[in-house]
Amino acid sequence: MSSGLHREIIGDILRLGRDEGWAVDAPVGEKPLAARLGVSRTPVRRALIDLSERGILRRVLGSGFKLNRPIDAAVIAECSNDAAGGKELYRKILNDRAAGLIPLSVTENALLAHFGASRGDLRRALLRLSAEGIVQRQRGHGWQFSESLDNPQAIIESYAFREAVETAALSQPDYRVDGATLERMRNAHEALMRKPASEIAPDMWFQVNAEFHETLASWSRNRFFLQAVKRQNALRRMHQFVDFPQLTPEQIKQSCEDHLAILDALAAGDRPRAVALLSAHLSQAAQDWHNQN
Repeated sequence: MSSGLHREIIGDILRLGRDEGWAVDAPVGEKPLAARLGVSRTPVRRALIDLSERGILRRVLGSGFKLNRPIDAAVIAECSNDAAGGKELYRKILNDRAAGLIPLSVTENALLAHFGASRGDLRRALLRLSAEGIVQRQRGHGWQFSESLDNPQAIIESYAFREAVETAALSQPDYRVDGATLERMRNAHEALMRKPASEIAPDMWFQVNAEFHETLASWSRNRFFLQAVKRQNALRRMHQFVDFPQLTPEQIKQSCEDHLAILDALAAGDRPRAVALLSAHLSQAAQDWHNQN
């Protein structure tokens, strides 16, 4: 099995666990995962063994695997960052695409010539970009970059759309908060705030940020709100990555504090306050972006 497929399956398993809120000690079955991912049991078994060696799962004699640690944004980022060469190339591809140095449609050979990278690193970077919805493999050969927020007007419109949609999601009559997931997100934000700014990588920041907004939308129990937020996160990925160096430590801290205040309001059952805080948070983020650009 290729290392690229192995990493892809690990990523798929982790995203399933995060999105479905697997609890610690929950069984993680090889056979049902293979059926859901559309692959044979052998690569799934290897991925589960790998995750157990990382301490994310644990092997239980006679009964397979159980979840050993909550799957949050930090865990996903940790597992995404293993291949240093692929990780660095991933960043270069995002930067050069945002700068218009790479066309929307491009072959692997053209990318190899452009970056002077190894084919293995390129494949790892492209598989990660594909899993995140940033590129798609074309029929035959080559890759197509997905639509992104590639001009200032599109970014301004995105902030306005997100404020309308995300606050509406919080106002739905069937809105229901999952306490365990809320605490896990709170812990992830607090852990991020304890890190020196120099140790916060763009992908780590994006994972925590995206998970927060998608989870809030998912609690609406309305699939269309969640789909809209996920779509916006996919569109924002490139510009957020490129703009990350402009973020000050104070802005990162303030964003985390905003998120924690929203979680506190939801934990207290005060949804009107959570809606007001979320609206102010997104409005301020739009203003900060406008001031810096």
